[in-house]
Amino acid sequence: MDDRKIARLKEIIEKLHSGVSSDAVKIEFEAEFGTVSAEELAAAERKLMESGAIQVEQVQKLCDVHASVFGSSIEEIHQGKQADKTPGHPAFVFIQENAGLTEFLDTEFSSAVMAYKQKKSDDAKANLLSALKSLSKLDKHYARKENLFFPYMEKAGITAPPKVMWGVDDEIRDLWKAAIHSLQTDGSVQESVLDKLLEQVHSMINKENNILMPMLQGVMDGDAWLTVARDSADIGYCFNGGIEGASPSDALTWYRWNASMSGKQDFAVKQEDSGEIVLPSGHFNLEELTWMLNTLPGDVTFVGVDDKVRYFSEGKDRVFPRTRSIVGREVAYCHPPKSLAVVQKLVEDFKAGLKDSESFWIQKGTSFILIRYFAVRNEKQEYLGVVEVTEEISSLRSLEGQKTLLS
Repeated sequence: MDDRKIARLKEIIEKLHSGVSSDAVKIEFEAEFGTVSAEELAAAERKLMESGAIQVEQVQKLCDVHASVFGSSIEEIHQGKQADKTPGHPAFVFIQENAGLTEFLDTEFSSAVMAYKQKKSDDAKANLLSALKSLSKLDKHYARKENLFFPYMEKAGITAPPKVMWGVDDEIRDLWKAAIHSLQTDGSVQESVLDKLLEQVHSMINKENNILMPMLQGVMDGDAWLTVARDSADIGYCFNGGIEGASPSDALTWYRWNASMSGKQDFAVKQEDSGEIVLPSGHFNLEELTWMLNTLPGDVTFVGVDDKVRYFSEGKDRVFPRTRSIVGREVAYCHPPKSLAVVQKLVEDFKAGLKDSESFWIQKGTSFILIRYFAVRNEKQEYLGVVEVTEEISSLRSLEGQKTLLS
């Protein structure tokens, strides 16, 4: 990659952020570069953020402007390159979900929005609410991207685009949640919110297909795609019904065939050593320890002293999605940008000995989720890491009196 080219591109992006019109920037860009790769664009933005010249939030605000200025000039788009076209392949499934989403937006969703704008009848409101709830299934698509794709980009040094894209994902989530809440409580929703939601979702489809996918092709190998395929079902799919080669069964078939051909297994790596794991207060074999941790209520995640995810439990009733691709991932990248500062401050306080624990809780429909963080220290009080324990406790909140073994 040409550092001088990236430096010049960096200057042009700075102009865009300083308020120069997108039309003027586009003319200057095309005259000097003609085409540029998605990786070079990402590198320029990464250098800007690392230097402190701009913040992630600023990139988010101008993300759509960037797409309009640079979208048609990215070599991968210019040459017509697309992600893998093999049915069942995770990239194929992801892109086809966007095709299904586009059809939903252009038909059912747009019709519901138009009917609501023309006549705010009870039927129109009910249809719009139904369409918004259907759109909210998009959360699974975004969650797969954030938890499965982003770790591989981060390992390759591509850290800025995931932060920006995750921030925009959350803005989209906030828009549909606000629209649903407004309809359910006030019986109405601002038309501008619906227009912005539709625009943002369409824009994200373009970014995923034309910018994200070319980047992934450059950083993911066969083993990485197998890991993504294996873990995708844990999060789920959306808008892929009836699309040939993109159904959950197609994805599973692709994974099983390619896993068997490569010698990979469906489950954990085979352990040749079946010896005991001896602890000060007892001992386990590997199977006992694995399933004891997986049987504990809720989710347990351990982050080491290096701030990288080391372990998470895989119980049957997980509160939040966790996939094996996060092992080794920087904990900062496991959280959306808007909560990053809180996470970083908490870890800093743990390391400094200012805190030993912290709790947060979320009311989500009928579920009440308790999230607790504990600093892990040895007998010398040296910091070893942090353990996160998450549990859905709605059934526990109503307990009264007592229930003992004798009762």
